[in-house]
Amino acid sequence: MARLTGPERRRKARLRFPQTLRVRPSDPQRHDFDESLPTLNTQRDSVHFASQNEFYTVGMRLFIKCPHSDGLGSINRESLGRVVRIDDLGHGRRGIAVEILMPLYLGDKETMK
Repeated sequence: MARLTGPERRRKARLRFPQTLRVRPSDPQRHDFDESLPTLNTQRDSVHFASQNEFYTVGMRLFIKCPHSDGLGSINRESLGRVVRIDDLGHGRRGIAVEILMPLYLGDKETMK
């Protein structure tokens, strides 16, 4: 992957500390998968992770839980996201960049934007 030179264009800083992420498609009729992966970096409104899954496509909508934990009492907030970029990382791995569109609230709370 080529490094870009010049000023940083991001408005918000990235967190480069790996967090566990759970990702699955919002439309399981097309491709049904459920992955738990470490992030490469995160922001409040986006995540970037590596996967060997070939089903990801630009524009695909996903359900994202970040950070994700199977621990008892864990608060796993789920969000709706959209794949905006796919990078070839080599060795069969692909970098998947996802824009977080909105959080999802289940139960008696309404979905808020």
